[in-house]
Amino acid sequence: MKKPDKISTEQKEFMVKLGKKLKKLRLDQNKGYKPLAEEIGVARNTYYAIEEGRLDFQFSSLYQILLYYKRHHNITLEEIFKDL
Repeated sequence: MKKPDKISTEQKEFMVKLGKKLKKLRLDQNKGYKPLAEEIGVARNTYYAIEEGRLDFQFSSLYQILLYYKRHHNITLEEIFKDL
């Protein structure tokens, strides 16, 4: 993985909030991050990094996670990004 470029405080705060929101959605399903990552088709390390608010992942991985919630739980992108 590529080390992330220097990022702003706002970007870091956004990613931390998004990660917490994704973690809550996962925990609401009573799933561990490993089984969910496998179900979605994302590497478990990548899924964990996104939940932790890190930036060393590809956007396509985040998009796969967002699509999963939209398709399987009818949670819109607007709902996910609300209050971030």
